[in-house]
Amino acid sequence: MIFSFEYIVMIIAALATGLLLLFAVDWRYFRDWVVVFLFQSTLSITWGAAVENLKLLKYPIRLFPEYFETSILFELWVFPLLGVLYNQVTRSRGIGAIIWYALLFSAVITAIEYPLQLYTGLIKYIQWSWFTSFYTLVITFLASRIFIAFYHWGCDYFGQVRGKNNR
Repeated sequence: MIFSFEYIVMIIAALATGLLLLFAVDWRYFRDWVVVFLFQSTLSITWGAAVENLKLLKYPIRLFPEYFETSILFELWVFPLLGVLYNQVTRSRGIGAIIWYALLFSAVITAIEYPLQLYTGLIKYIQWSWFTSFYTLVITFLASRIFIAFYHWGCDYFGQVRGKNNR
């Protein structure tokens, strides 16, 4: 079986993400990272499906094309793990660093996506632009950071309430 350039890119992305998962994630915060991964996956697949259904962009070459119109490799594997890494980097930092890293992560992803859009069949912009990708990524990273902060607050708050009732 001969793989096209696009399939080679997808294999490299999947493997690189797996290596990041193994070697870059701080597993002491496993519970947090599972929550972030699932939140990011849900947000990404929901947003990605809406964008694709609105015909703002399309994914001509993708995994399981008979079942999914969107890039599930990016939306359910690569991007959620990058969300975990973003939250790991910003875990104990202030608001300035949280925004800076959201901009940085989004810029790197956009810098990779844009040439893929120009020179491969992995993604094609219809009524979309690199800037739209950039700012939606920033919003999504910040949303995941807000969500994990809310999750921590809820665990602390409801953990205390439950503890008082169990005495």
